[in-house]
Amino acid sequence: MKTVLTTPVNSKQTTQTSQLIPTSPTSVENPSTWMRDGYSPTEIILAAAILISLSIGGIARVIVAITGLVKTLVRPISKKTK
Repeated sequence: MKTVLTTPVNSKQTTQTSQLIPTSPTSVENPSTWMRDGYSPTEIILAAAILISLSIGGIARVIVAITGLVKTLVRPISKKTK
């Protein structure tokens, strides 16, 4: 026994045409412009990271300096009281 699959043929075939829609200009600027003008998001993030690390390093140096000063001042005072 043979089974034959048939598909109906549409006698009214239509074609669809598509219209090209003009794209609106994007508000994102070219990355080369960012690099040239110096306000690239990457540059801003890197600059912020460097400034933060320098400020943390500066704060650490101040803490170490104050600790050293306190150690230097506490020793002579403690020797005088004995």
